[in-house]
Amino acid sequence: MGAGQAISAIGSYQSASSQTAAKNQQIAANYNQRRVAYEKGNLDRLAIYNTQVTDTKINQDEIGFAARNAISTNTLAEAEADRQLEAKLQQIQLAKLKGTGVANEGGRSRSFGRNQMLAAGRSEGAIADQRERLSVATFIKNRKALEEANQARVSQWRSVNMGPGEAGPAPAMPKFAKGPSKLGLALNLAGAALTAAAPAFKA
Repeated sequence: MGAGQAISAIGSYQSASSQTAAKNQQIAANYNQRRVAYEKGNLDRLAIYNTQVTDTKINQDEIGFAARNAISTNTLAEAEADRQLEAKLQQIQLAKLKGTGVANEGGRSRSFGRNQMLAAGRSEGAIADQRERLSVATFIKNRKALEEANQARVSQWRSVNMGPGEAGPAPAMPKFAKGPSKLGLALNLAGAALTAAAPAFKA
């Protein structure tokens, strides 16, 4: 009877140990799966942020290039328009140098061609006014191009200047199941030994 009890106790202990080991393996597997998913999510977050930073740097260069191109186009347009105005001004000044072709000697001749000279003066003033407005308009266009570029650059950086963000909480370490008590097995075996020894004492 005592040997049977001992075998039963050992069998129960081994069965319980096997069940506990299987359960703990499943707990460990689930934890490892969550940990791998957490690490992958963290790496993905950093990779996405680094891509955003790279894209932002590229966009910054493109914004700067577009602004420089706009300013260059405005400046060239102003230079061309100013060249045409300068050509008109030279024509007027050349006509003034040639005069009316009539001698300007006393009497009525003193006022001869006066209207033409006044008209030429007005034309010169109009051209000077046009050139001034052209310069101001180009300045405004260039300033607007710079302001828009700066606003676009700031907007781009705002999307990444807060960093990649914080990682979420890592999976907590799991609590493993406790196996059968070795002390309990020892007590059961001791009890089985006493049971086996009892007939000998009775004899």
